[in-house]
Amino acid sequence: MAMILLTNDDGYDALGFQTLYRVLKKNFDIFAVAPRTQQSGASHSLTLRRPIRVEKFKEQFYTIDGTPTDCVLLAYHDLIKTPIDIVVAGINHGPNMGSDVFYSGTVAAALQGSSLGVKSMAVSLVGTEYTDFTRAAMYARSLITQVIASDQERLVLNVNIPERHIRGEKVTKLGQRIYKDKVIRNNEQKDVMYSVIDGTLSHTVAADTDFKALDEHCVSITPLILDLTDYKGMQELHQYLALTATSR
Repeated sequence: MAMILLTNDDGYDALGFQTLYRVLKKNFDIFAVAPRTQQSGASHSLTLRRPIRVEKFKEQFYTIDGTPTDCVLLAYHDLIKTPIDIVVAGINHGPNMGSDVFYSGTVAAALQGSSLGVKSMAVSLVGTEYTDFTRAAMYARSLITQVIASDQERLVLNVNIPERHIRGEKVTKLGQRIYKDKVIRNNEQKDVMYSVIDGTLSHTVAADTDFKALDEHCVSITPLILDLTDYKGMQELHQYLALTATSR
């Protein structure tokens, strides 16, 4: 039976995580390691220079006072004694599309799994209510089965599932998220202030993007890589440096 490391960033008691845990346990060997508290927006942060509290919740189920990245590292290097077939993060309460992937603890957990050489998947539900994750969990179980059977190595997928009717699935690229951030300052006294980062989100809908797929009520499946190198930029930089060198 395949071994799945299951984690998330909404906390171990989140409905999406608990639903996916129950659905996957019917077919797989599940080892759950999840944050004790909400870690949305934690990105790829990890805990250094302080002990992390690791508590056994039940057999093969641990909670920690750390980040999703901590969960994967602790599970891989200490808690799980057998090979992991896939790291699954989710189901996240809300989308992780476009540049959301740079902030998401859910996606970070999947990327951490990939960096350790394990196939990985981040799963998110896109909707408004977030009261029923069963359909999304059933879809995720089917996709996980296919990914485990795949011979692709270091595969990491960012999966966004529509909350209601699923009309199909599409392999997509990351779309463009538009952030309109603002800072709200209040309770300012002398040299101390409290500020809240807020704002609105929007996006552009372009062909082959995750946003377009969800607008069409399809599951978006985006393959990700860890290499952030701008290879075109490398060529342009080489050319620029060569030109500037000749002008010296």
